[in-house]
Amino acid sequence: MNPDRPTPTPAPAAAPRASRARISRMAALAAGATLGLGAMAVPLATASSGGTQSGSTLALVADTTAPTVVLGTATVKPGGEVPFTASGFPAGATLSVKFDDTSLLKQFPVGDDGSVTGAVTVPADAAVGGEHWLRFLAPQTSVRSENLSVTGDTSSPTPTPTATATTKPTPKPTATVTPPAAQPTVRLGSPEATAGAKVSFTLSGFAKGQNVTVKLDDDEIIGQWTGAVSAAGTFSGTVTLPKSTSAGAHWLRFLAPNPSTSLRADLSVRTAGGTGGAGSGGASGGMAGGGGTTGGTGAAGDSGATGGSGGIGAASASITAGSQVAAGGKVSFRVTGFPAGRQLTVKLDDSEIIGQWPDGIDASGALSGTVTIPASATKGGHWLRFLAPNPSTSLRADFTVTTGTSADAYATGAGTSGSTSTPVPAASGAPAAASDSRGAKAEITADQVQAGGTLHFAVTKFPAGHTVTVKLDDDAILGQWNADAKGSYEGDVTVPAGTPTGAHWLRFLAPEPATTLRVDFQVTGADGTPVSAEAAPDTAPLTTTAASLESPVSYATIAWSAAAAAVGGAAGAAGTTLFVVRRRRPAPDQG
Repeated sequence: MNPDRPTPTPAPAAAPRASRARISRMAALAAGATLGLGAMAVPLATASSGGTQSGSTLALVADTTAPTVVLGTATVKPGGEVPFTASGFPAGATLSVKFDDTSLLKQFPVGDDGSVTGAVTVPADAAVGGEHWLRFLAPQTSVRSENLSVTGDTSSPTPTPTATATTKPTPKPTATVTPPAAQPTVRLGSPEATAGAKVSFTLSGFAKGQNVTVKLDDDEIIGQWTGAVSAAGTFSGTVTLPKSTSAGAHWLRFLAPNPSTSLRADLSVRTAGGTGGAGSGGASGGMAGGGGTTGGTGAAGDSGATGGSGGIGAASASITAGSQVAAGGKVSFRVTGFPAGRQLTVKLDDSEIIGQWPDGIDASGALSGTVTIPASATKGGHWLRFLAPNPSTSLRADFTVTTGTSADAYATGAGTSGSTSTPVPAASGAPAAASDSRGAKAEITADQVQAGGTLHFAVTKFPAGHTVTVKLDDDAILGQWNADAKGSYEGDVTVPAGTPTGAHWLRFLAPEPATTLRVDFQVTGADGTPVSAEAAPDTAPLTTTAASLESPVSYATIAWSAAAAAVGGAAGAAGTTLFVVRRRRPAPDQG
């Protein structure tokens, strides 16, 4: 040792070691924070110098507490919110919240103090039950919440005492047992009924607002009601048995949806006595199987027109043209009060179907149409049967097949059963037409025809979708049809067999706007020769005094005019004046 050199004072051995330990600890903490490792415990060996010193381990723990999550509620509805408070998470990190470890609900920034306060929305399709939870995730941190119960109860969830993620799961809520609803039942007013009669019934134990359908023998629907069942689960009503129901054992089936319900009630049916009889004044008809019910009268202005009616305010059927027709000819008809939107079927003599109109009955329960009588039809009395379902409706209207014999000869008895059929020749002559300032047009292909023959017509630019009515001489309705979307229709009308020879016209009518066009034609004799007759010119002056009316206005004309006025307003009423008031022919001395 050199005495000239100063001797350094040695520092205590522990000092360098303590300094190095502090430096190592700070480096480890810095590394942990940089790597986002959260809480760490790092064993470090102290450096030894010189002799054998015993090593020691230092536990280095980050200055944090365990991450915790507290939910604001333990129950929530599907689509409801769950508030929460989280603490002890890495400062400045992003907190992700998942539902049942599957669906990511939302993400939140973690505050400088490691806490987050927020709320998440539970999926709207979350299954009802108590086996749900929320997962809270941050770098190197994952906490599962206590169990979360999703309930179907529409009331607001009741907050429960907060609990940390380390508490025991919340017990499952006790299931509420709903007492079973009353069993659906049906009771008939009587277990016996007559064909064609009404049957009353009462339902109970059904669901509020259910629709009710009643079928006969699981086949024909005879009654339907929408939203009929009351809040008490009851409904009372009546159904009418078809007159054609056979005697014996039957049943009624009561059906309702949501929930699906089907009940059967047995019923004994007796047949009704007698058949429909002829009406007075040459008109006949009545409901099939009715106990001698007389038929309604024919439409005014169509001599001999026939019809049937189920009574005041009930369904009716009338033959509007062709009440006397040759075999192979056409018969026009009109039904009212039938089931709206249903199919109309027309049968000849309750046997052969000669016409069907699927969904043809309009919203008011009416339909007008024409059927062709088979050429093989025998001379004499026949009838048309008009049928529609839901509710079952059946009416009969009579007519006569003349087999080609003129109406006059038939009336005097000249047309015997052995006479030879003489078909009415086709219309001849030149086309005829009429139009108005709006462009509406009506035309016939020939302007000469024998009584009992047919005229082919077409209308264009009439009120689209509205009914076109064709009248003979502003009197008898020959037919009614619906114009298409362009206001067009093409068809045939039969000139009644009893129409006198001479000048006549067809009147084409439609409402909204009121439209009326007249097309003249001639009814020729049996030899096809036109017979001179003075026609009422369209230029003849109109008068409205009672003395100017040639004849009483037909009820059919008045009914149509009232309907046109109802749908056409003031314009319709004004337009229909032409339909009600007949023109007065000029006196011979007036030229």
